[in-house]
Amino acid sequence: MPAFAAFEAFLRERAIPARLGHPLAGCTTFRIGGPARFLVQPRTEEDLGLAFRSARECDVPVRLLGGGSNLLVGDRGVDGAVLRLHSLDRVDWSPDGSVAVQGGASLPRLVKEATRRGLAGLQGLTGVPGTVAGALVMNAGGRHGEIGPTVRWVDILDAEGNPKRLTPSEAGFRYRTSDLRGRIVLGAGLQLTPDEPAPLAARYDEIMRDKKETQPLGRPNAGCIFKNPPGERAGRLIDRCGLKGARAGAARVSSKHANFIINEGRALADDVLCLVDRIRAEVSARFALSLELEILVW
Repeated sequence: MPAFAAFEAFLRERAIPARLGHPLAGCTTFRIGGPARFLVQPRTEEDLGLAFRSARECDVPVRLLGGGSNLLVGDRGVDGAVLRLHSLDRVDWSPDGSVAVQGGASLPRLVKEATRRGLAGLQGLTGVPGTVAGALVMNAGGRHGEIGPTVRWVDILDAEGNPKRLTPSEAGFRYRTSDLRGRIVLGAGLQLTPDEPAPLAARYDEIMRDKKETQPLGRPNAGCIFKNPPGERAGRLIDRCGLKGARAGAARVSSKHANFIINEGRALADDVLCLVDRIRAEVSARFALSLELEILVW
């Protein structure tokens, strides 16, 4: 039996929810992307492990999809299995400030609830979209902080599809990346610090106001496109090249923050990549700096 047919038969046999040829645009904050051959939506960690193992045995390529932020899916889509985590969203809070959270949990909701409970450590992630799994893989954050310092452990699936617990050093958190790239993240344990709710709420509101004033939060986008070069800010470099408002098809460099590209309607991934190439070329020519992508491109 051909590989894809064998994998499809396994999903049907185990009644693991999956959609064939499902467009991924609606699963990403960019609202861009072609179809996945299989969009698998396991309801339990057990089903996630089974689907992962079956895909590996059938030689079906596998990708992990959280909230779809920081992601650009190509116009031709993904010829393989995309494992979507949105049903795996349990959060367990402990009195000492430790939190056990599944990978599909919403990062914005987690930050807001931690603030309400008077737990410090995540407020720097206010306004960052996506899921906990995606935040861990990207070591998500910004100038106000990142998720890595709060992590006590990370649970993943190993190459055989079995659960494995990693220490923070094994997860390899670095600026906007980690050694979790390409791995199936089940969840994590975070250590937060009990604090007074009122000042935490004030900090949360301050950061949210700042983001609303300086970022195009109301428009489809994937967050910051490029990492900041050492000692510089990518948005400032792009702005100094006069590229705010630059267009390619229905994709446009934000006039509010030059390190954001907006989908103005029916933008294609190729439109975004055209702007990416133009920005890189002009920043390189003017400043002799090479901008590195922060977003993932499938």
